[in-house]
Amino acid sequence: MTRLPDPERSRVILVGASDYKNFENLPAVANNLTGMARVLTSPSICGIQPAAVTVISEPLNPAEILDATYEAAESCTDTLIFYFAGHGLTSPHGDELLLAMPDTDPRRPHSAVRFDDVRMAILSGRKAPRKLVVLDCCFSGRAMMGTMSNSQDLAARSEVEGSYILTAASETKTALAPPGEDFTAFTGEFLTLLEHGSADGPPDLDMGTIYSHLHGRLSAQSRPLPQQRNRNAGASIILARNMHPRSDFSATKGDISSIVDYMHESTKASMNPKELRAELLGEHLPYAQRIRTGITLAKFFPEFRSEVCQVLVELGSESDLEPSDRVHLLGAMADLGWSPQTAKEELLRIAKTPHHGMVSLRSDACGELRRLKEKEMAIEGYMSIIMDSEVGISGRAIQAQIMAKYFPEQKNAALRLLWSAGKDKSLSASSRIEILRKIYEVDSDALDQVAALIRGIKSGRPSSAP
Repeated sequence: MTRLPDPERSRVILVGASDYKNFENLPAVANNLTGMARVLTSPSICGIQPAAVTVISEPLNPAEILDATYEAAESCTDTLIFYFAGHGLTSPHGDELLLAMPDTDPRRPHSAVRFDDVRMAILSGRKAPRKLVVLDCCFSGRAMMGTMSNSQDLAARSEVEGSYILTAASETKTALAPPGEDFTAFTGEFLTLLEHGSADGPPDLDMGTIYSHLHGRLSAQSRPLPQQRNRNAGASIILARNMHPRSDFSATKGDISSIVDYMHESTKASMNPKELRAELLGEHLPYAQRIRTGITLAKFFPEFRSEVCQVLVELGSESDLEPSDRVHLLGAMADLGWSPQTAKEELLRIAKTPHHGMVSLRSDACGELRRLKEKEMAIEGYMSIIMDSEVGISGRAIQAQIMAKYFPEQKNAALRLLWSAGKDKSLSASSRIEILRKIYEVDSDALDQVAALIRGIKSGRPSSAP
């Protein structure tokens, strides 16, 4: 599980429904399918062969989806990926999860795809050691039954033994497909992560890292939080390379050929310094792209370093520069040696300053300080987030986990917060269980205590923890 999917032996099924007869239309779903196919087949991101990807848009009947899934499972000998975007609902006659197709009638469950049938199709892939399921769907229970089912149930009803499942847990059409956005909320963040990487992530993105990143980003935007289910170390399954130019991997000095793999497609296509310079100066291009290109140009062609720094300084003064881009720009400036102390101090200020709904921005600033070898500054930044009572407990727990991962000496401080949150009965059961799982990831010696507390939460019996 510590490698990327095999390009030829992996199989992908992408299913999406956007034009519904009995539910609200979801026009962004069409873009979801195009985007997912693009990143999964990108040689520099996931690298799966296009021929191994089956796209089913506006499925006509359940058999179309199930037949394609069985065929993919039968021929897959590495990583099997199933993705669905559209409406989800629960059966009026039971509690099972149904995936709605364009013609699905909520009064006739047989007109939708039973996820139990999809599960069996996936499980039939006995030669596929790695199975990933991604569901970007909502329940339509509110319109059908007058109530909205608990989002945690979506993940619970979707377990596939020996695999990893990630669900959007979206509850409404607005949350699923925000007006004016090209993609649904969940898949949009998923694609952004795969295409641009995570500044705080490892060289390769495993499903556990992907979940933590999406949870943080969606939480910061006050959008429905994703859910995960992990069987047989499924969270360690690697899906993609980390494309962020300042990920841990890009800090490996001298390994130019490997660094190139993590650059933006336009940069990777040509290392001609004149073309890179033109991209750096391109006023029509997004600031984030120009910053990444500047880092590449300065790293590979030191004779341009001074000009790159001058351009980055000018970009830093732009009034419409996104806060997240500013954080990465400051890190780049310090790394290139341009007023490094000033840049580091500004990063620490950002890390310590409360930003409404922008926990990920503060975390990015901490990540930049960590990669700049400013250990004490980074810890100070992480601690400021962890101790900020205005930050949601889930967000604080994620930052505590990150801090403990990179600074083991802070493990006890992180565990104090995590245990406190895990015992907080004001939180939902699913939130407490998720936090308790983070405790085990930080401290494997706590397995017995974590397991006992989780059993108590699930059974409704009182439990204790250290």
